[in-house]
Amino acid sequence: MTTYETSTASAAPELPPTPDHAPQLKSRRLKLAKLRSANGARIILGAVLAVLLILTWLANNPGLSGSSPSDWKSDLAQAAVKNTLNAGDTKGAPQQTVVNGWYLNDIAVVQAAQNSYVAGSSMRNGNLLALIGLGIAGELIIRGLDGAGLFGKKSRPLQGPEGIRG
Repeated sequence: MTTYETSTASAAPELPPTPDHAPQLKSRRLKLAKLRSANGARIILGAVLAVLLILTWLANNPGLSGSSPSDWKSDLAQAAVKNTLNAGDTKGAPQQTVVNGWYLNDIAVVQAAQNSYVAGSSMRNGNLLALIGLGIAGELIIRGLDGAGLFGKKSRPLQGPEGIRG
């Protein structure tokens, strides 16, 4: 059997040992600043949510999409008057079919405006509901952090007198 010898002559030179006086790297933990009280966190959360609720209410106004419910009544009345005037000039079924088509087009415009209004209103309601859910979740988180003692000193519960002799 043949044995092979390994030589270290062709290998890379060894690295010198690190000196003892070299600074050692230390791992640091992220420390969160302690708030003074849970009530301060609640005030901040409430203020942020109030601003977001107002912005959501104003920005997601379905009336900004072009028409509002007050416009629909007049648009439908205008379409009905136009239909009555056009229907009086018809002479036969083909002309009446064309007039009915015009009336349906006028009504379809109003229905499209109603649908976009309902969609915008539904979106705004969903956004407001999500913000209320965030407020509830924030309160639960604040209560959990307060219970863990991350807010200043934890207040002691009131204790009654220990020994009342009568």
